[in-house]
Amino acid sequence: MEEDRKKSPRQIAVLALVIAIVIIMTVVIWEFVLRGYFTSTEGGPEYKIDIWQGDQKIGQIGMSELQDLPTVSYVDTLGSGEIDEGPLLRDVILLRFDESSLTNETTVFIRSDLRGEERTISWGEVSNISKSHILDFTNKGTTKFTSPETERNERVRDITLIRIGA
Repeated sequence: MEEDRKKSPRQIAVLALVIAIVIIMTVVIWEFVLRGYFTSTEGGPEYKIDIWQGDQKIGQIGMSELQDLPTVSYVDTLGSGEIDEGPLLRDVILLRFDESSLTNETTVFIRSDLRGEERTISWGEVSNISKSHILDFTNKGTTKFTSPETERNERVRDITLIRIGA
């Protein structure tokens, strides 16, 4: 009876092969779904960031609008060492807001629903061009909030929402 419980080398190989195929299929499907969700070049929906003023949604900003803005780039010395490049967060916000309606104390809340990451900073910080707060274009077709001074754990990846004010 004990020999009946033991698996033959062939059964072990088949089981290992099935597990490997399941893992590979899961990774391929996951990657395909994420890329299809975030990119518009393959006919999927365009990546967009919801823009809110307080409790009221005032619109969205799509990747095409973000790519039309002037970009800033710098070497990410606090993270990967790669070049981060994208529009200034200041310029992104000014696509939907008049600068005269913003004070140095106005809050800017940035969130990723996909990752559960968020960050709140002031308009005074955002409007300071020398800080270079940008929305870095990622390889996934999304954006990441960062700056040369932003520590890795303070970044917001795959941004889905920007809220101005309370």
